[in-house]
Amino acid sequence: MLYIICLFHIIPDFVQTFTLSFTAFIIYIFVFYKENKEKSVAFSVIFFGIIGSWSFLTSWWIRRVAEGTLPTGMNFLVTVLLVILALLYFSIFRVYFRQVSESMMLESFSKRMWNYSTLIAISPSVLILLLVISPPRTFFLQQLLTFFAITESTVIFPLLYQMGRSAKLSEENSRLRARSEYYQSIEAQQQEIRKLKHDLMNHFTVIATYIDLNENEKALNYLKELGARFSEITKQYSQNTIINAIINSKRLKAMTEDIELIVKADIKSGFEANETDLCTLIANSLDNAIEADPPDRKVVLELLEDDDRLLFSVTNRYEKKIETRADGSFISSKEDKSNHGLGIKNIKEAVHRMNGKIEITTQNGVFRIYAEIPIVK
Repeated sequence: MLYIICLFHIIPDFVQTFTLSFTAFIIYIFVFYKENKEKSVAFSVIFFGIIGSWSFLTSWWIRRVAEGTLPTGMNFLVTVLLVILALLYFSIFRVYFRQVSESMMLESFSKRMWNYSTLIAISPSVLILLLVISPPRTFFLQQLLTFFAITESTVIFPLLYQMGRSAKLSEENSRLRARSEYYQSIEAQQQEIRKLKHDLMNHFTVIATYIDLNENEKALNYLKELGARFSEITKQYSQNTIINAIINSKRLKAMTEDIELIVKADIKSGFEANETDLCTLIANSLDNAIEADPPDRKVVLELLEDDDRLLFSVTNRYEKKIETRADGSFISSKEDKSNHGLGIKNIKEAVHRMNGKIEITTQNGVFRIYAEIPIVK
């Protein structure tokens, strides 16, 4: 950081140095820091606030030392004090930075949170720009504002930590709720099986009655219907028990809404994937499709294994107008918008956590969620 500060000089009354330094630093971040656009912009602004503040401070004092405008003997003292102050500051800065980076809190940041961070962190750079354009006449005020910019640019790190911590807790709560729903789905499936088992003797009595009356065809049809009910509840789509339970649970939900859930699954081998995120993707996608009340009463789920990728898609038709925000996110059509409309957001976040790609399209009355997720066998 000290080395980078030496590369970017910001001189009072010389705005070009600020503009060139800021532009060069943004290029520096985008070239050497391989991250998404929002994160790169945020870090450019956050770190340049620190670099710009220190560069302005050191440039001002070095200029006075070089011009010999300081009292005799002050040159050496100022240089030593600057070095001590810089080392002390960056020792404190490293603690903050390590706390933020090692906690992995920033991994939970959404694009909106990175944009908010950029807006918050840009004020120290704006303050330094104002000091460059029009330096205060009094020495004390200039130094006070410079130190204020340095302090403000550093405080952003505890703020980032708290924001990340809040986002992480929210994410963990969401996962816990999702896992709770998954276990409830499994329990619902087990309950259906227990109901069938409870009535099993009654079913056998009906079959025996048909046989005693020589109505073998009716007995055979009854057996087929009973077998189909067991098959619907316990159908296997993969080697993952929870995934099977989720799909079977959503199939039962669709049946209660008089909707046919068509499942095209081709998963022959086991694979490693985040179980919670994968189930979040499946459950939320199917819930959205079923609740969309498709006019043709059909929802199609495709879950296919293709070498090192898992291909996922849920398709349904719709009649209601789909409204979107300026950022492309969907607006819930339900009355309680504060508690709805989170399904798509959770789906996108789950896919991103699994390092996958997602595409959501609405064309010709067809709503489709398509995702590609890397898998390890």
